[in-house]
Formats: sequence, C-alpha cells, structure tokens
Amino acid sequence: MNRRVLLTGLYVFFVAGGVWNTLRLFESVMTVLTPFVMVAVGVTAFVSTYELNLKSVAAGVTVLLVTFLSEASGANLGFPFGEYAYTDRLGPKLLDVPLVIPFAWLGVLVPAWISSGHFLKFKKVVVASILVTVFDAIMEFAADALDLWHWKGGLPTELNYISWFVISYGCLSLLNRYAKEKVSNPLVAHLLASQLVYFVLTNVGMRFVNPQA
Repeated sequence: MNRRVLLTGLYVFFVAGGVWNTLRLFESVMTVLTPFVMVAVGVTAFVSTYELNLKSVAAGVTVLLVTFLSEASGANLGFPFGEYAYTDRLGPKLLDVPLVIPFAWLGVLVPAWISSGHFLKFKKVVVASILVTVFDAIMEFAADALDLWHWKGGLPTELNYISWFVISYGCLSLLNRYAKEKVSNPLVAHLLASQLVYFVLTNVGMRFVNPQA
C-alpha cells in the first residue's frame, strides 16, 4: 500500500478518535477499541522496527515484563510513579494493572526512539526518553478525562515523570543493545505523533470544548 495513504489513514484514525471523544460519541465503541489499538500500536511499532530473531524478541518481552512490574508496583505500592488506580475501561487486569498497559508502553517507547532520529535528527536514548516523558505528561490529562486511570490528589507528581524517564531510558537501552534494528521505517515515528494528536484533541475537547456537566 502507498506510504502516503497509510500515513493519511493513520492520522485520520486518531484525529477521528479525538473528535469522537470531544463530542462524546460512540463511547461504548471507543471503550472496546482502545485496548485493541494499544496492543496493535505496540506490536506494529516493534515488528516494523526490529528483526524478529531470538534476541530481539527476548528484549521486547523483557520490556513488557519490566513495564508491567513497574506498573504493578505503582498501582499497589505507590512507587515508582506515585499513587494512582486504573479503572476497568482497559480490560482485564492482573495485580490491578490492565494487561494491555505494557503494550501501550512499547507503543510509545519504540516510536519515540524512531522519532528522535526522524523528526529531531538526534537518535539518542536520552533524547527518546525525554520524548516518552513529554508524551506521558500530555497523555495523563487525557487519560483522566477518559476515565482510564486516576491519581490520588488529581494530578501526578514529579516522581511520576522522573520514573517515566528512568524506566524509558533503561528499556530503550536494552532494546538498543539487544534488539537488531531494521532500516528505520518513518511510519513508526508517526505512530508517536498521531497518538499525541489524539491525546491533545481529547484533552482539549473533553475539558474545554465540551466538558461534561
């Protein structure tokens, strides 16, 4: 399929989602779709970026485990992110963490790595980790509006962002060392940008354009 068509379709999909959230349309459909989209983005980003050999797959699985255990610790102990709780909107949970959340991490980590080279022309783990942390800072407000998870006190603290950076740096370093990368696919970078557009539209739309009474 033509790359331009794929790129256009990607942005149309996420922009439509942001508009639907703003207008509060198809809420039940969006609730069902969201976990599948998270998994699809994570898997697509990984298989489009890395060769599927044993070391690459092992590195990817390790990232899934590290992020899951970090989230489980956060949801149950309040560390390393702070005190928060997931709702039931993201599907089945284990240790109070939706099973799709590690894939959501993967769907941000890998596109941020490719974005650091494609958009910023500075492909470094530290740069990609900063991108991931900035992405989270924007996503948190939209996630609250979408009733995906909520923080004690209403907002995440500085600890959340420090931990996101540290965990991102560790996971990206692991992938960079052990996963064999293909020739960079620029479409993967747009997985980050299009998700960012979705969360910005959702946050602005649900909080300011069409707030719930």
